[in-house]
Amino acid sequence: MLVVSTDPAHSLGDALVTRLGVRPTRIRAKRHTFDAIELDAPRALARWVDANRVALGDVLEHGTWLDRDDVDALLDLSIPGVDELVGLIEIDRLSGARRLRASGASASLGEARPIRKRAPYDLIVVDTAPTGHTLRLLGAPELVAAVAEVLDALQEEHRLIRQQLARVGRPEAADRLIAEIGAQAAEIAERLRDGGRTAFHWVTLPEPMSVAESEDALAALDAIGVPIAEVVVNHVLTDLGPCPLCDRRIADEARTIARIRRTIGRGRRVRLIPAQLEEPRGVNALAAIGRSLVGPDQHVGSDPRVGPGRRVASGRRVAFERHGAPTERGGRAGPPLAELLGDARIVFFGGKGGVGKTTVAAAAALSLAHAHPDRRILILSTDPAHSLGDVFSARLSDRPRRVGGGPANLVAREVDAEAALAARRHDLESALEEIASTVGAAGVRIGGRGSELLKIAPPGIDELFGILSVVGARTAYDAIVIDTAPTGHAVRLLEMPEAARAWVQVLMRVLLKYRSVVRAGPLAAELVDLSKSIRDLQALLHDRQATRFIVVARAAQVPRSETERFLERLRRLQLATPALVVNAMTLTPGRCRRCRATAAAERRELAALRRLSQRRVIIQTPLTAPPPRGVRALSEWARRWIV
Repeated sequence: MLVVSTDPAHSLGDALVTRLGVRPTRIRAKRHTFDAIELDAPRALARWVDANRVALGDVLEHGTWLDRDDVDALLDLSIPGVDELVGLIEIDRLSGARRLRASGASASLGEARPIRKRAPYDLIVVDTAPTGHTLRLLGAPELVAAVAEVLDALQEEHRLIRQQLARVGRPEAADRLIAEIGAQAAEIAERLRDGGRTAFHWVTLPEPMSVAESEDALAALDAIGVPIAEVVVNHVLTDLGPCPLCDRRIADEARTIARIRRTIGRGRRVRLIPAQLEEPRGVNALAAIGRSLVGPDQHVGSDPRVGPGRRVASGRRVAFERHGAPTERGGRAGPPLAELLGDARIVFFGGKGGVGKTTVAAAAALSLAHAHPDRRILILSTDPAHSLGDVFSARLSDRPRRVGGGPANLVAREVDAEAALAARRHDLESALEEIASTVGAAGVRIGGRGSELLKIAPPGIDELFGILSVVGARTAYDAIVIDTAPTGHAVRLLEMPEAARAWVQVLMRVLLKYRSVVRAGPLAAELVDLSKSIRDLQALLHDRQATRFIVVARAAQVPRSETERFLERLRRLQLATPALVVNAMTLTPGRCRRCRATAAAERRELAALRRLSQRRVIIQTPLTAPPPRGVRALSEWARRWIV
């Protein structure tokens, strides 16, 4: 068995308490062993490009007016946003179940014959990235197929010339590569939709926001024919005796689990995993959870409360008593972020998936708007799986709108990254078509395929255009609060301007080189405009007075380890990180064994976070039941944050 992490911000090694890399590491359990790896998408892509450089170069030379030097310059560039695409191809490679070789009779697209070998692993378990980017992972076969179609079109004229003039019908390496890519896309797509070969287990939490996100995601997966056989509800609280905090949380969870059964669990197996008293890390602790995942499900169709304690009726709300002031752990209460951020123009909130960064960002935006009624505040979400509207209990779109019940100077927006890319697409297509018309279709096949080329833009390039819209919006607002995607993809978004600018510079050099051949005016103008926007964004990101990045974490070992790596990446990107928000702290522990154990563990992790962030302000937010939703609850919650 092989366990694979495709998340750019890997946590698999943290959970196993083992250093993992791109090569399989043997993990030894009591009775069995298995391998584990953390994929490095950029390295995997570079390896694939190097292995196929000659064939790719031939295709681009045959189908465009680029010479080999130009082609090599393009192939040497990093491609932003390929984590999901390369991840799926790497999983297919590691499975070893099928290898493809182009048929000797014909090299037209899709005609490849499989060479079957024994798979090195009987089972591959995949730990994916959070929701938005998992959906892209599962949509990757369509992108692979589109790449094959464009490469085939670029090679088509050369293939015809070779057959008609040279009387050579034998496929070249380029033809074989194109056929292999197309066949691989078809094979992966078929495997993903085959419930006999691939099983999807959707993991959620018994929290309204997590379930709302899951409902949207499973609807999208149903639409593309990917079967989800089981919904796993993780970290379900058990009754360990009377406790005001846990009683309230158990009652809220029961209502949420009932909703799961009515919606995403309908027609599917629903498995409930009890919360552990200690954070499960290491093989033995994880094996205990694993046994409940692969064995008979004792909780399906039964009450989720486990153990001998009393039960709370899901329809009854249990009073939540706040014991003591929120400053029991030390520090002062109040809205510290509003003071800390001062006159910042751009404020990013980011962190590991599930730490509550969207809730923190929404509460912070409300605090800013209340503290500075004369400033125009915009909060926007760049996460492909938007949750901002769920936090505000409001319907949001790509158009900024006021949040009902919120201050008049605050508007919210969920960025439609695909729409932002589409806004540029038409102009870029027109520019490519004009280049084609100046040279002629016989010489420049690439120009006439502008639409197809733009369709194979790397996943994530739409996010770049989405974040570039912030540059245009900054003059309309005094401050912009940005709720980012989880860690790995937030870093990708922040690194993308540099990679995109490198692409623009190479393309500009190519256009200048061929200015006597092509009339590149419209395309050159588009590239100049894009380069300026990227340069402005980079300047804004690195202005430590204007832009701040607030990292949101949880006081637990696995999130803390990822937070440490995240802060280091942000440091290398030269971004200001003045504060760390430690979310959902048990500031007023209840009476039960769970609350006492959780509070003790949080104190240890908080001390570790303080050592990690000696020059940063540490802000603690209290755990509440239910989690805050809506303007009133968020505003009240923000007033209870402490420094």
